[in-house]
Amino acid sequence: MSKVLVSFAAAILLFSCTYMGKEVPISEQDRILADSLHIERSALSAIRTLTTAPLHVLGEDAGLEFEYHPKPEKYERIRKKLLSAGYLLFKSEENYGNLPDQYALIKSKDQFDIIKIKCTAAPNYDISNDSLLIRLHDWHRRYSLEILGAGNDWFEARIVHIPPAELEGFAREIHAFCPDIAEEGVGNVEDLVQELKDTKTLYLWWD
Repeated sequence: MSKVLVSFAAAILLFSCTYMGKEVPISEQDRILADSLHIERSALSAIRTLTTAPLHVLGEDAGLEFEYHPKPEKYERIRKKLLSAGYLLFKSEENYGNLPDQYALIKSKDQFDIIKIKCTAAPNYDISNDSLLIRLHDWHRRYSLEILGAGNDWFEARIVHIPPAELEGFAREIHAFCPDIAEEGVGNVEDLVQELKDTKTLYLWWD
């Protein structure tokens, strides 16, 4: 094989990765960023199946962040594949339709690192990041939460399992822990019970 062909083959291997059987090109800039954050190129390749938007550093070298308009089924499939490979993919900034939302990738198997990295807290209600983590660990132990996203004053989680008989009690806990959900969100406890039952999703924020 000629030196030209060898060099060409090496370049192909260097700047592309195979993910789930699909080869996705990775730019030199992407490769350098991934290497600097110790993120495997196969994980970056997975992100590139979702978006072509520019990638930037999340926080203090915590991971990657990018603008994204998710296609739910594809996003969830990639999120689960990345999870099995030791990465967490999550929404990192909620812009409520004013701007594109931000999503992030971090190398971790501990979903509570999402809350730590985003420093989620509610200082107006004397809820520190540590106290929020204690509460979420308790809810996770009881109802198996799956954290889907977090910002500095909000988080979203899927409720994997909760006995119907405990829905009202859980709703009252949430209502007391996050008063803004009543004033600006779903309303009273009865409405919250119905919301939890319908969506199996916990979404809380504080002003």
